[in-house]
Amino acid sequence: MIDYHVHTSLCNHAEGSMEAYIRKAVEIGLTDICFLDHLTMRPAETSHSMALSEVPFYFQALQRLKQKYKGKIKVKIGLEIDFNPIYIDILKEMIERFSFDVIGSSLHYTGDLNIVSRSSSWNQGSHDPDLVYDLYFEHLKKMLDYNYFDVVCHLDLIKKFGRKSLKSLDKDYNEILSTIKQKNLIVEINTDGYNHPVQDIYPSFDIIRKCREQDISITLGSDAHMPANVGQHYEKVLPLLIEAGYSHLTVFDRRKRSQVSITNT
Repeated sequence: MIDYHVHTSLCNHAEGSMEAYIRKAVEIGLTDICFLDHLTMRPAETSHSMALSEVPFYFQALQRLKQKYKGKIKVKIGLEIDFNPIYIDILKEMIERFSFDVIGSSLHYTGDLNIVSRSSSWNQGSHDPDLVYDLYFEHLKKMLDYNYFDVVCHLDLIKKFGRKSLKSLDKDYNEILSTIKQKNLIVEINTDGYNHPVQDIYPSFDIIRKCREQDISITLGSDAHMPANVGQHYEKVLPLLIEAGYSHLTVFDRRKRSQVSITNT
């Protein structure tokens, strides 16, 4: 089995050494672990992300661990880049400097509104949910206009605090998924939602079924911010993926993808 989304202490809101995540992955029998640490280009939010200047250290530290654990587990190196169109050129240049295995893109803001922080006004009950969801889809569509990434991380993260739009979202997600399919992107199945107030996987099972109907490939990650959470909630999620009709997960090597069997990993 694989875990294609774990963090490091460089993001300043995760704990444990890089090697501790790898050791945990080996302990539970994973074949692949992929570090996908935060890179958020927002000056006011540097406490929740590694700095751009730290990327070389991050990459080299994981390269050493990749060699150390060769033969025990495949250690992959990637980034979770928070979408911010202002910095796209800088980010593309940085990505090209390193032989990353995979680049994920995520959306934690609708404009200036933080939709994931427990201290955010969104979590505190402010803002019209319909308007915020509309903004979320608008930014997702803008994100999908770009080509710097391979994986869409936690697609419906907007639901984290259990706040719902009063209108049907089927049309919006169908449009998003059609674009994802057209651009041959991978959708991440992220199990961390079971730790959040919404108590649900990202994306929801209904969206996972839509992905399968459109023949969109998936990968799987825990979004672990501590070693103990590597591979978390897989016992709940794997049966759902099989029920939805999936038999394989996507893995990467220097941005080139391949498939591994769910049942044999």
